[in-house]
Amino acid sequence: MTDAYSERAKKEQLTQKLNSVVFQNYGLLRVYTYYRAVLGVLFLGMYSWGIATQVLGSENGKLFFYTAIGYSIINIGTLFRLWRYQSQTSLSRLIALLIIDIVALVLMMHASGGIQSGIGYLLIITVAAGSIFLQGQMTVFIAAMATVSVLLETTIVALTTDVGSRSVFSAGTLGILLFITALLFQYLTQKIRESSAEALLQAQQAAHAKVISQQIISRMRTGVIVISSEGYVQLINDAACKFVGLDDANSLHYQAISQCPILFNCFHEWKKNPRKATTPIYIPESNREVRINFAFLGETDNSDVLIFIEDNRQLAQEAQKLKLASLGKLTASIAHEIRNPLGAISHAAQLMAETPDLDNGNQRLTEIIVNHSKRVNQIIENTLQLSRRNQSKPEMLQLNEWLPQFIREYQEGGDCDITLRDDITDSTLANIKIDPHHFKQILTNLFDNGIRYSEMATGRKQLLILLTQTSGDEFTAIQVFDEGPGVDEKDIAHIFEPFYTTENTGSGLGLYICRELCESNQASLHYIHTGVSKSYFQISFAHAQQVF
Repeated sequence: MTDAYSERAKKEQLTQKLNSVVFQNYGLLRVYTYYRAVLGVLFLGMYSWGIATQVLGSENGKLFFYTAIGYSIINIGTLFRLWRYQSQTSLSRLIALLIIDIVALVLMMHASGGIQSGIGYLLIITVAAGSIFLQGQMTVFIAAMATVSVLLETTIVALTTDVGSRSVFSAGTLGILLFITALLFQYLTQKIRESSAEALLQAQQAAHAKVISQQIISRMRTGVIVISSEGYVQLINDAACKFVGLDDANSLHYQAISQCPILFNCFHEWKKNPRKATTPIYIPESNREVRINFAFLGETDNSDVLIFIEDNRQLAQEAQKLKLASLGKLTASIAHEIRNPLGAISHAAQLMAETPDLDNGNQRLTEIIVNHSKRVNQIIENTLQLSRRNQSKPEMLQLNEWLPQFIREYQEGGDCDITLRDDITDSTLANIKIDPHHFKQILTNLFDNGIRYSEMATGRKQLLILLTQTSGDEFTAIQVFDEGPGVDEKDIAHIFEPFYTTENTGSGLGLYICRELCESNQASLHYIHTGVSKSYFQISFAHAQQVF
């Protein structure tokens, strides 16, 4: 109801605006001005060359000649001005032109013998033009003026000559035709104006909707591409460009889809079997794993095709949220059932250790019980922490300021040597969007692991932190180097799995929690195995302006 009322109000406003001013149509006005100039010159030429002299100027040749000269000069001057300046004519100037037409035609009609000459019927064109260019009472005024002029001229002729009632009847008939013409053209013009108002309203709404849709599509994090039935790209947004590794959307816009081999191959594979489920593919140009889906825009197989490109990492994150929700319910019940007997076991072992006559063998057994009880309790704590993790609340952080401050705070908690190297050349890439509490937890875990392995290998607690740019200098990354031996190749594929550990004292949840926290903040955590130089952990951040 509200939308219909708003649309009707806009239409009425546009109609009122069109009706309140002169009909500003330069093309029609120029046509009418050409007609006036040709008419004046035609009358003057025919009279000067002696054509139809039995009608033109038959009663008063001088009046006809001088009227034709003046009418031609005025019309040619008006045409020249309109052609030179190409500007809209004011209301007063339009009325003046129409009055000049009426006066000139009536004078030439009088000089040619009155209504019987037929010149008076040219007033119908003048009245019709007035109904097109003017509105409301002004159209009736022009018709009334023309009618009164004809009747006045006929009355004068009837009083001064022997012309009978036949001329008066013809003048009256012409007057009726003039009013009918005025009312008819006024009605038609009004309908045209309403149609113009509706067309203008629809054009404005279409343009507005187009701008909105373009803004929405351009800011979507899902890549969108529209391909014509001939295989040419009609539309591509910024997200799609980043996914396929293009710097500018214009490089593929209105180009053949074959210009992008990956999309071209996927498109043809899909056309062979549209019902086949798509699988994630890796795009080296953007260093992303994406999922590409296709859909016809029409009902036939020859219609345009809509392509959606989604970051597979985002899809995995949504699935992970569902998995964590189920895991939270499960771990809450498991923790409740395990903690009570675990506490009893640990307490009993501690009491047994306090027995004075306990031999060394039993003392060792109680230590094993206590240590493994603590380990199981830590696993429960980590699992509960994972299931109870709050939703990320990202904030804008400046890494070149925030990271050095965090490293100083971390070093205050222990004797360690951490070196930070900043290789970012574009200051805007130093801005990231992430939950600062999650970020601290991620870095603390990575730093703890790195320092532990550095100390085990060299006896020194030291790390190298590299702040750099990756993937074509478009994304920010933090790389953590330690002095340890690195992860064995057989373990690399499993280090981020929950409860996977290579140490007897580890819970196997540290790196898993770090990766989950990264993914919940649109970041990614990977272990980069170089094979020739030091391997490292890398956190890659999403662009700060990415739409969440």
